[in-house]
Amino acid sequence: MPIINKKTIATVAGLSSIFLAIAINGALSANQQKTPPPKVAPQYPVVSVTAVAAISQRAEVTAYGEVKSRNQLALTSQVSGQITYLSDKFLTGNTFKKGELLAEIEPIVYQQALANAQANLADAELALAQEQLNSRQAEEEWQQSGLAGEQASDLVLRKPQLAAAKAKYAMSLKEVEKAQYDLAQTKLRAPFDALVVSKQVQVGSNVQTGTTLADLYDISLFEVALPLSAQQWQLLPKTKNDSQQITAIEVQLTDESTQQQWPAVVDRVEQHIDAQSRQRSLIAVVKQPIALAQPLFPGSFVKANIHGEQIEQLWQLPASALVDSNKVWQVNDDGLLNYLAINVMFSQNNAVYVQPIDKNVTGKTVNIVNRPLASYLKNMKVEAKVEELL
Repeated sequence: MPIINKKTIATVAGLSSIFLAIAINGALSANQQKTPPPKVAPQYPVVSVTAVAAISQRAEVTAYGEVKSRNQLALTSQVSGQITYLSDKFLTGNTFKKGELLAEIEPIVYQQALANAQANLADAELALAQEQLNSRQAEEEWQQSGLAGEQASDLVLRKPQLAAAKAKYAMSLKEVEKAQYDLAQTKLRAPFDALVVSKQVQVGSNVQTGTTLADLYDISLFEVALPLSAQQWQLLPKTKNDSQQITAIEVQLTDESTQQQWPAVVDRVEQHIDAQSRQRSLIAVVKQPIALAQPLFPGSFVKANIHGEQIEQLWQLPASALVDSNKVWQVNDDGLLNYLAINVMFSQNNAVYVQPIDKNVTGKTVNIVNRPLASYLKNMKVEAKVEELL
C-alpha cells in the first residue's frame, strides 16, 4: 500500500475546507435572495404648528411718537438795554410759575420816556381844554354878532383847531401807554408755567429788541402726535353714525427703555395727511406731566397703546408665523403645506391678530406653521406637531 504522508493530508484538508465554505456561502446567499427586505416608513420633516380657530378680540392700536410741550417759546426782549438782574432760578432745568420774574433790563431810559410822555400828555390835555374854551367863546361871539342867521365857517367857530387839539391829546395818551408798556417790558416774566430749556444771557449782557434770552417749554400740558395708517383709523371706536369718538379714546403711553407708563387722553386729530409718512395723526395729551409721581419729560420717545373696537373672526398667531405681511403657511388635513392669504389687523404683546382672506376657513380649526423656513415648498409633505407658542 502506498504510504500517505502528512503533507498530502494537510493539502486535502485545506481543499475540503475551501469547498465547504463556498457551499455554505452559496446556501446563505440563496436564502437571503428568497427573504424580502423589511419595509421602512418614510420620514417627513416635523413642523411646529398652532391650531387656530376664529375668536373675538378688542383691537389694540400701537403707535409711536415724541413727547413735546404744546407751547414752546423763544423768549425775546421787547426793549433794548443792559441786563441788570437775573433770577437765581433762571438756569436750565428749573421751572417758573406764570408771571414769576426771570430777568430785568435797566429801566432808567424807559422811566424817562414815560415821564416825558406824561408831560406831553399834560400839555395836550391843557391845550385841549383851552381850545374847547376858545371854541365855545367863538360860538357865543358868532351868536352875538347878529349874523347868527348865516352859516359860519368852521375856521371861525374853531372846529379844526379843536379837532387838532383832540388828536394831539389822543396821540399823547397813546405815547404814555407805549412808554408804560416799554417800561413794563424791562421786567421779563414767565408767560406760562415754564421749564427753562436754554439760557443765552448773563447779568451785564446788552440786548437789543428781538434778542433771544431763553427757550421755554410750557409744563402745564405735553402732547404727542401719533401717526396712524388708514387701517389703524378703521380700528378705533366709532359711534352709531360711524364718526370717531375722539374724547372717549383712552391712550397708554410707555417708555420702552424704562417700562414706565403714563395715562393720556385724546385731545384732537389732525385734519391733514403728512406728505412724507402719508399718515394722519391722533394727538394725545398729558396734563401736568412733570408733577406726576413718574415725571414725563419732553423729548421722550414713547409707544402708545390705544384701545379700539371689538373685532370678530380673528386668528391669534405668534408673530413668528408670518411669512410676510400677508401670508402664512398652513398644514392641511393631508399633511401638505399650503399658503394662506391673510390681513394683519393688529398686534398685541407677542401675538398678531389676523383675518383670513378666504372666508371659507374662518369656521374651521386650522394648523398654522409657527416658524416657517425659506426651504418650504407648496404641497410639501410634513408632519405637523401642535405647539402653543403664545
